[in-house]
Amino acid sequence: MKKDTKSLLWGVLAGSVVGTVTALLFAPKPGKELRKDIAEGTTEAIDKVQEIAVQATEKTTELYGKAKEAVVSVVSEVKEWSKSTVDTIKEAETATVSGIAEEAEEETEAAEAAETSTEEEASALVVDGKNDGELS
Repeated sequence: MKKDTKSLLWGVLAGSVVGTVTALLFAPKPGKELRKDIAEGTTEAIDKVQEIAVQATEKTTELYGKAKEAVVSVVSEVKEWSKSTVDTIKEAETATVSGIAEEAEEETEAAEAAETSTEEEASALVVDGKNDGELS
């Protein structure tokens, strides 16, 4: 138990004992009966303090369990969120890289097509030039 809780319980016990003794001392009773009443009052006060201590312990244990469950739940949710965020970032990076690769491939194909077309045109001109030269 915490130090504050123990202090509170001792204060309750001491107050109960002092109150009981004071009430009994001012009551007009014979000595034997008075001592018996003081003993009973003290026993009742001790029992009450023990009962309060048990209740405080049970409540503390219950609250500890609830707090622990909440922390585990939050940690689990944060891990899941973190994992999904990392997966989303990886997917975005993959999509970006794939998009760049596709664009580069398309540009390469276009450049190859243009180069092939230029070579064919040049070949055609050379052939036309030879044919023109032979006819002359």
